[in-house]
Amino acid sequence: MLVAALASLALLAAGAGAWWLLARPDQQARDGAAPPRPPLVRTSEVQAADKVAITQTAFVRPVFEVDVTPEVSARIAALGEDFRVGGRVERGDVLVRLERDRLEAALAEAEARVEQARAAVTEARVTRQRQEELEAEDFASEARLQDAILGVARAEADLAAARAAETTARRRLDDTTIRAPFDALVTARTTAPGQAVSPGAPLGRLVATGAAQMRMGLTARDVALLGGAEAALGTAVAVLPTGAPGAGPLAEGVVTDTDPQVAEGSRTTGLIVRVEDAFAMRDPRPLRVGELVELRLAATLAGSGALSVPVEALKAGATLWRVSRRSDGAATLARVPATVIYRTRGRAVVAAEGLSPGDRVMLSDRAGALDGLRVRLARETEGAGGGSATGRTEGSGAADPSATSFGDAGSAASAGVGSGGAGSGG
Repeated sequence: MLVAALASLALLAAGAGAWWLLARPDQQARDGAAPPRPPLVRTSEVQAADKVAITQTAFVRPVFEVDVTPEVSARIAALGEDFRVGGRVERGDVLVRLERDRLEAALAEAEARVEQARAAVTEARVTRQRQEELEAEDFASEARLQDAILGVARAEADLAAARAAETTARRRLDDTTIRAPFDALVTARTTAPGQAVSPGAPLGRLVATGAAQMRMGLTARDVALLGGAEAALGTAVAVLPTGAPGAGPLAEGVVTDTDPQVAEGSRTTGLIVRVEDAFAMRDPRPLRVGELVELRLAATLAGSGALSVPVEALKAGATLWRVSRRSDGAATLARVPATVIYRTRGRAVVAAEGLSPGDRVMLSDRAGALDGLRVRLARETEGAGGGSATGRTEGSGAADPSATSFGDAGSAASAGVGSGGAGSGG
């Protein structure tokens, strides 16, 4: 029994030794392993927001637009050389000439009637004078004199009517030549030589080349940002082509009035933007009637302390994570609550205490972000240019949005953010 007990103890000791020998290297390996590295994050530089560009689409409308219509019934004898779609005419240029033969005959007849009426007046006056002389010598009755006086009045009335008819005939003859009432662009022509026309029938359409106006709708957020729609009066507005990002402005307008009515469909407050010489030849090209353009109005934020950050930096609605470098070279996160003043597709204007231009904020999505959490900066984001590229673990190739706004997708209005004293978008 003693021998058996000793043998059992020897086997247990051998097993324990084997277990210790097998387990010890793993334990040593675990004890000697390096701690996990901090997560890698992308960052972007915070910029000062000096301006916000409020953008809105609008249609170009002429200030003056008229139909070309005749005042008389006649056939078209000829059309003006520039009276064609796309043609430009100056005030007084001939647009349409109508046939004159019938109206010239009517004028000649009216002139003849005037001469007849004038002769009748002369005869009536002579008769009255004779009756006055006879009545003075008691050779004529008072009744005859009164008839002579009435005869003069009737003759003079007939003369006035004949002269009015002559004036009408002359004006109708003048109306056979239709001239441009102002410098204009021909946008439509619906007639041809030889066609019979009647008064009021449209022959074409003219729009004044002097000016154009557009309605720029402002949302309640836009109005608040400007400090009221009336505060925009006199402000310059850039007119840009739609569907051409990066293209230069076609023209520059000025806010001249506010629309007294709120648009029912969009519930927007309107600004009336006027562009002088909108349809005149200009560089790069003139505006076109009915064209859809983008209007861009700059709202100044200088001195407000507003900051510009990428929309990607906003977490959980309106939380920013400032990334600070420590003296030992490490970086840590700090939560910064923010208030969004204006948001676009690319950037947001915010107010945030404890955040200044030049600070960096985290762009990466980190569910476990905490105050004081150590992080690593992606090598591409450590520069001072304000841009942020992707780190190896982020799986994104997008660069940080610039300070230019390209508008909200699916929305009529959007804004761009300017920084460092520069305007945005334009």
